[in-house]
Order: sequence, then C-alpha cells, then structure tokens
Amino acid sequence: MRKWLVLACVFTVTGATAQTPPPSPESSIPPLVPQWTEVETVHARAAPGPAVWHITKGDSEVWILGMIGSTPKDVGWNSAPLAALMKGSRALLLAPRPDIDILDVSWFLITHCCSIFRLDKGHLDDFLPEPMKARLNTMRESVGGDAKLYQGDEPLGAANRLGGDFSKKYANDFRGDDPMKIVNKLASDNKVPQQPVSRFDPIPIAKELFQLTPSRQLPCLEAQMEDLERRVSHGRAMAQAWAVGDIRDVKAHYAEPRITDCLAAAVHAFDELQQNLVPVFVTAIDGALEKPGKTFVVIGMGPLLRKGGVLERLEAQHLKIEGPAE
Repeated sequence: MRKWLVLACVFTVTGATAQTPPPSPESSIPPLVPQWTEVETVHARAAPGPAVWHITKGDSEVWILGMIGSTPKDVGWNSAPLAALMKGSRALLLAPRPDIDILDVSWFLITHCCSIFRLDKGHLDDFLPEPMKARLNTMRESVGGDAKLYQGDEPLGAANRLGGDFSKKYANDFRGDDPMKIVNKLASDNKVPQQPVSRFDPIPIAKELFQLTPSRQLPCLEAQMEDLERRVSHGRAMAQAWAVGDIRDVKAHYAEPRITDCLAAAVHAFDELQQNLVPVFVTAIDGALEKPGKTFVVIGMGPLLRKGGVLERLEAQHLKIEGPAE
C-alpha cells in the first residue's frame, strides 16, 4: 500500500488541519484474511517454482502468475519455468497503471501548496486516541523512528513514514528481491510487449486523498500498523511458500493490505479503481483467449484467488483451468 501513498505524494498538495482530537475511530475495514474461492482446476504437475495457472481456448492459451510482492533476499526461487513460459508469448499483461498527463500534473502542482500529509500546526498526538498513540510509539521506537518528525505528520503521513522506517529496519525482508523485476526482465529479454490491462487518471484520487481530514485518516494509520505487524510475522513464511508453489501455505500467511480497503472506503475514485480491478483483468484475459498464441499474465494473489476473483469468474465461463494442487 505504500506505493499508493508515494503516488499521491508525487503531487505534493495541501493536507487538512482540523484541530479537535477525534474519538477512537470505528473501522469498517473488511476482515483481515480473504475469503478464498474454491475453483475446480485440473491439477497440473509443474516445475519447481512459483505456482502458475493455465487456461486454454482453441489455439489460444494464457498463463497466470499469482504475485505477492517483494521477497526476502535470502529466499531464493527458480525463475527458469517462468522464462520458458515467457518465451514465445505475444504479450505480458500487468496491473492497471496511471495515465499521467504532464500538463495535468503541472497544473496540480501549481494550484496546491507543498505539504505532503504534514500538519500546518499542532502535533500528531493531538489527533490520536490513547491506545493508538501508545501502539504507534511502540512501533516507532522498535524501528528507530524520529519522534519529532512523526509529530509533524498527519496520520497518513505517519503511516507512510512508519512504512519507510520498517523497511529500513527489516531491509532484508521488506526491501529484498522484487519478483516483478525478474518477470519484467524475462519479458524484455524475450522481446515480449508489456501491457497494463487498463490505465487510469490518478489526479482524482490524489485530489480526494489530500482532502481527507486528520480524523478521517486515522483508520488508515491503524490499518497500516496492522499490515506491518502481520508482514513481520508472516511475510517470510508466505514468501517461502510462494517460491515453491505451495498455495495452501501462501493462503495461510497472506492477507490483502487493510490500508487499501481503508483508502477505498475514504476515497471514491480509489474505490472505483479497486472495484474494477478484477473485471478489467477478466476482460483482458478473455480478449487474449480470442487471439492465437500464448499470453502471460501477472495478478496479485488476492484478486486472483479470493471469492469473486479472477479465477472464479473465469471458471464461471466454463473455461478449462489447470493449476497447482493444494
């Protein structure tokens, strides 16, 4: 989720500065662990490495890699099977990407001031309920965060800063190997065009995001703390399971970021983007299956396997899906 905070920060706009300490926020964020779908797949014996799913229709085929994000530096994985699948592919389909017009960005920068989730006056503690304040201080101290810097942040700024401090503290786990870099290189080496399944305008998201008052940002700070705690506890085990295609263990340790759900609840434009994620992937895969040849697709493990996710919707079309045994 830090990627979305960084994306918003690119536009460097004004944060709100309400000063009345709010009550403890009531979170409407969905449960932490996704409800996994039970797709009837034909179990395929795969080479050692991350799990992939195979869909065929006539003379067309689609290979899908479920992605989890970065893995610890010392968790190795075998990319050779992916290299073999990438060879001869007509396209690599990826997640939606922002369609940024430089004139729009320039206008946005000119018409807003330069605070990035920073308070004009007051302190972060003025807005935090006591339990959240104690929890944040404990986490901040555990990663060596600068208390003075945090006190000048709005809650979303503190969430972003905490994520950065955790990344530094747990560098080998949080900033380890990025499997997507390897996938992108495999595509480049094999001259496979890389295409996002859709593009979106990030300006409406940024506008809404920076209109959130500190009190409305509080649930997202809480969500970020939960995400980081879970990642420290489960990230390594999840990466180890992903590296060998053990989907059962991946599911046992995986959770979609709660901060994503929090921001979707607060920012309408971001919610629309999240709601459309599964449908645009399904549409793109349907389109690929109408063209001869092989297509490679990378999808986050949550949107791919959760109830109502990509695989479940593809199964509803009576497509033959080959996948890993659990």
